[in-house]
Amino acid sequence: MLRKLRANILRNWKAKLASLLIACVFYINLQNSKILIKTINVPIEYPKLSGNLSYSKNPEKSIPVRVEGLKDVVNYYSQFMKAVIDSEDVQIGVTEVPIKKIVGVPSGVKVTKLRKTVPVEIESRGLKVVPIEAVFEGTPPPNFEKLTQILSPTRITISGKPQDLEKISKITLPEISLTDKKEPFARTVRIPDLPKGVGILGSRDVTVNVNIIPLSYKSGEQTVAGIPITCSGLDGRLEPELSEEQVAIRYFSLKPIRSAQVLTGIVAQVPCNYIYDPVKDKIIPELQPQVAKVRIIKNKDLKGIEVLQINPEKIEIRYKVKEGSPKNDIPSDPGEDGSELENTKSWLEKNPS
Repeated sequence: MLRKLRANILRNWKAKLASLLIACVFYINLQNSKILIKTINVPIEYPKLSGNLSYSKNPEKSIPVRVEGLKDVVNYYSQFMKAVIDSEDVQIGVTEVPIKKIVGVPSGVKVTKLRKTVPVEIESRGLKVVPIEAVFEGTPPPNFEKLTQILSPTRITISGKPQDLEKISKITLPEISLTDKKEPFARTVRIPDLPKGVGILGSRDVTVNVNIIPLSYKSGEQTVAGIPITCSGLDGRLEPELSEEQVAIRYFSLKPIRSAQVLTGIVAQVPCNYIYDPVKDKIIPELQPQVAKVRIIKNKDLKGIEVLQINPEKIEIRYKVKEGSPKNDIPSDPGEDGSELENTKSWLEKNPS
């Protein structure tokens, strides 16, 4: 049996060997036809910079690489590949930053970087906090007047070269019309474009609440809304966020009194007594939000009115550390006799909030 099998194998062995070699050649050629080698450009992923750093010029968007692998795999996965730059290699000035790795490469595909580095230019940008100013055009109808306006936010942080920032002392919003306005209203106004090279950190939208009141004298029980809430005792390194910006009060007066007198002669305050610990780099106490009771302070001319209700009576206050902002000189709590009310009103005029 074995002799017969051996004889069959050895019969025409030269032809069989030639057929095997030809089959191997065809197989190798077939496999090679599935291998693709090509050069592609992969996008570069740059690290995000901190607030005072920026890419001074548009950095290169891609680098060339050579990819090798199965044709279908290379064609499909090439779109997901990208070059990554390590944030530790990015420095101020002009530097050649190494491309340390290409991500998104599947197994079985070989990638060769045709460039090892890319030039990156980083410049330091200054930060400046400037106030926002609302501008109005027109006037309300007869027997109505604009009493107050509240902006949120009242300041904004801009970034740019120091010499450019020096030229900007405030940001003026587009004009808001008061024509035919007989009641309070709110407008969302977009900050106009700033000079080239100056950017804004945060949202460009500002909410302006305008208080329009009638010029009428009344006695008895009345309600006045739109009294702005202010913080007393605020740590200048903190920025408060109030759950409510205004309060309404219900009051009683034996003598006729104008609503404008109430709004200009009353201050609503909440104690903002959280502090920032620079050593531990945290806000104390850590528990937020703070629930604070609204306190109404009347000037001497309004001693005759009786405040019956405050709405809301309490608000929530959340704090965050203010970046790049000078320390505010905020007045302390006024006494019950309203002796420091004028100081508070003066601060509010300079720092509306």
